[in-house]
Amino acid sequence: MNPIYELNITWEVTWTPDDSDEERKEYTGTSEYFYEDDHVNSVDDFFEKADEMLGDNRFEPEAGIDQYLEEGGDVNIEYVKISDSNYKELWRDPSYTGE
Repeated sequence: MNPIYELNITWEVTWTPDDSDEERKEYTGTSEYFYEDDHVNSVDDFFEKADEMLGDNRFEPEAGIDQYLEEGGDVNIEYVKISDSNYKELWRDPSYTGE
C-alpha cells in the first residue's frame, strides 16, 4: 500500500533521566507517511489524530536520540514544526525558534 500523505515533522523531545533532576531537551526530525486508513489528508487531520497516534506509539522520535536511549527516564514528545513533503512549512509552534 502506498502512502497518500507525507509530513516532515520536527519534534521536541524532553526527558529527565532516572538518576538526575535535570531536564534534557533535543530536537529531531522525522518523515511520517500516512495511509488511507489513517484518515490523515491534511495538517488539520494530523492535529485531530496526533494525540491518539502518539498514544499508540505510531511516532517514536525519541528512538533517534542516543542520549535519551542511554539515560532513559520519563519522556515528553511534542511536535514543534510541520512541513509538507517538499519541506514547505505548514505550521510552527510560536515558541520554536529553530530552522
